[in-house]
Amino acid sequence: MAVNMGSVLFLLIVCICWMQTNAAYNCTACEKRKCPQYVTPCRGHRAIDPCGCCEHCAKGKYEVCGGPDWELGYCDRDLMCANITGTELVEIPNTGICKEFPDQPRKDYFQDEDENCPVQTGCYQMMGTCDCPSKRTCILDFHLDKYDRLYCDPFYFDNPDNDHLYNYKCSRSGCDMVGNECVCTSGGCDRMFQFPDLASCYKSQMKRLCANVTCPELEVPTCPPDSVLTKPHTPYGECCPTIPRYCTCNFNRCVNNCPNGKRKVTIWKTKGEPGSCCNRNLCLL
Repeated sequence: MAVNMGSVLFLLIVCICWMQTNAAYNCTACEKRKCPQYVTPCRGHRAIDPCGCCEHCAKGKYEVCGGPDWELGYCDRDLMCANITGTELVEIPNTGICKEFPDQPRKDYFQDEDENCPVQTGCYQMMGTCDCPSKRTCILDFHLDKYDRLYCDPFYFDNPDNDHLYNYKCSRSGCDMVGNECVCTSGGCDRMFQFPDLASCYKSQMKRLCANVTCPELEVPTCPPDSVLTKPHTPYGECCPTIPRYCTCNFNRCVNNCPNGKRKVTIWKTKGEPGSCCNRNLCLL
């Protein structure tokens, strides 16, 4: 029986595409995951992983990100979760590093869309009123989680029918160390707490739990001038880092601009490896 080589080639391409599609990483269902404790306040913004399951503090510059189900975190605004070496974005379940890409333009809040993230809704206070967009984002930098006339309507306070808004009950919130756990509550203004927030309590808790723990020494590499050390990663509730420091390219150290009147021609493109992080360019008339 004659074999149509065109048909065989077509079927081979289909099979390869099917295998690649099915090899793509799929998030574990939220109900099957256990999210680590969310320790606030954050140094940057709040974030939710692209899987739409766990809230956490967005990761900062040169901190690890990615991992299975994005369990290592998502990067804060204007940072990208990139391969440790390379010039591409990380593909989970691989581990990445949060860094800046100089060619990546900074975005305003209404432009901060990421097709990989779940739809989120919240409000931004703008000139005394509120703009409440829905967008695909993992960065929860909203001023308010939902519309609130008390903060969003500039004429709400001026209405004499709303005098009751000024008669609020005095309250205070904070955290106490109970055994080895942080317990956060609220109470009247005469209530005193050991710690003002969960982050302060957690820091003290880990200092106590790790006082007699000796962590193995991790080798700290010496980075070339065009690179920088990443920050080690210690999982929540553990004393010792599980991901050491690495050298990763600092693309901000590359000089990519030409003087006015000259055009830039790239003669060699970097692969993002420390020691050769920058493109080689010529500035031509």
